[in-house]
Amino acid sequence: MLKSKCLLFDCMETVVDIVEKPDLNLYAWWAYNGSGYEYLWDSFNSFVIAYNAAKTQLELSRNKYEEYNIFERFRLMLSQNLIENFGANKVITAISQNYWYNYKANCFVDETVKSTLSYLCSNYKCGIVSNFMVEGGIEELLKIYGIDQYFDFVVTSINVGWRKPHPKIYDTALEFAKVQGEQVLFIGDNYICDYDAPVKYGFQAVLLDKDDVNRETNQKIKHIKDLVEFIK
Repeated sequence: MLKSKCLLFDCMETVVDIVEKPDLNLYAWWAYNGSGYEYLWDSFNSFVIAYNAAKTQLELSRNKYEEYNIFERFRLMLSQNLIENFGANKVITAISQNYWYNYKANCFVDETVKSTLSYLCSNYKCGIVSNFMVEGGIEELLKIYGIDQYFDFVVTSINVGWRKPHPKIYDTALEFAKVQGEQVLFIGDNYICDYDAPVKYGFQAVLLDKDDVNRETNQKIKHIKDLVEFIK
């Protein structure tokens, strides 16, 4: 392996973990439950249907991998389900804040991840490259858990406008890294976004395969702490 000078980390489920891995229903539940506006829908199932319909409509209106703010889903849902004079902006704010509060409450950072990042950042330039639909959200999570100090820069899809595996987000990360592409090592838990696409782009990569189930590459580790030995 060539000498790495910059380590690029995915964020969610790589350096920041989630208590329960979310699916569409859980994302919707974080927005719905405790918002104070549950009564606007017949049931949670009705909310999920509207949430999914808005998601589909927004994705169809954009190019593949083009990013948008998740709060646009709530705005679209409400524009389709509420009369104009109901006070839609107030409801959108409440649901959005509820979603983000519940999302953050479901996150944590393992102490061994913190200690490993502390070591690595003293030897390598480190950055975050994350698909994320909340503007400033990744930066806030890193600060909450005291690991923002370990990263030289943060690149998110909501700021770039394109999600991994679109090359635009890797372009932006490389600009921040200020090294040659082959001197970058990408680390993340998604095979397509964090391993296959980075390798095709010209980075080195290692897959974080916590359950050791991926059979498409041998370039993998089970825990972030294993990265130290992997690099050596």
